[in-house]
Amino acid sequence: MPTLLLVNDDGPLSPFLLPFAQKLSALAQVRVAVPLEEKSWTGKSMTRHGKLNARPLPGFDSIPALTVDGTPSDCANLGIHHLFGGAPDWVVSGINIGLNAGLNFIVNSGTVGAAFEAALAGVPAVAFSMHMPRELYDQWIAERKLTGERAARAIDLAASRAASMFRALLAQGLPPGAMVLNVNFPQNLQPETPVRWVPVENNRYGSLFAQDGDGGFYHSYLGDSWRDQSVLGDKAVVERGEIAATALTLAALTVPVSDPIGW
Repeated sequence: MPTLLLVNDDGPLSPFLLPFAQKLSALAQVRVAVPLEEKSWTGKSMTRHGKLNARPLPGFDSIPALTVDGTPSDCANLGIHHLFGGAPDWVVSGINIGLNAGLNFIVNSGTVGAAFEAALAGVPAVAFSMHMPRELYDQWIAERKLTGERAARAIDLAASRAASMFRALLAQGLPPGAMVLNVNFPQNLQPETPVRWVPVENNRYGSLFAQDGDGGFYHSYLGDSWRDQSVLGDKAVVERGEIAATALTLAALTVPVSDPIGW
């Protein structure tokens, strides 16, 4: 069987982590390395100073699982090069609690960042995220857990669809030219929900912070300040109830070679 490194940015408390690892274990030899604490909105940041420690994560039976007191990209790099005795054949990142569609979310996403860290190491990678129903997302933020029948169904459906899509990737590989495949599930995910290949939506946000009464600031995302919806993109596809699949690369724009510009 192929080997697979499973990472995330929501940490060991993510309700997706164990069910997803178990479903993937039918397809590959799974290894798990996740941040000790939630590291959302960390992009592809890595620990430059200080010591990182990897510790066993219980509850995964025969699946080797570790926590790392660092970022998602730290987990990917350590998991590929140091923690499990050899590089995996694939890295799977997620399933993220929340959407990672649109330019402004993708560049900030620890889930996508960990997938790019794998790609930079020469390992094919896919990132999965789910646009959570508001009440479930609010419960996760407040309690760091998801309970109830609706949550259990959402978790099982997302883990099943993501594992099914990964099975197809094992057979077909990434799209030509792609470094990372980014997949976003809608709130109303169903077994028959279609998958659509789409580009990244070009969007922007304003301030990401609000001031408290003591003169400090805290994170406060108020939504997009601008969206280019002239082309159907990943975020719009998810919002209308379909699965968005986007091939990502970090290749620079190609411009003609010319004489020095003289700047």
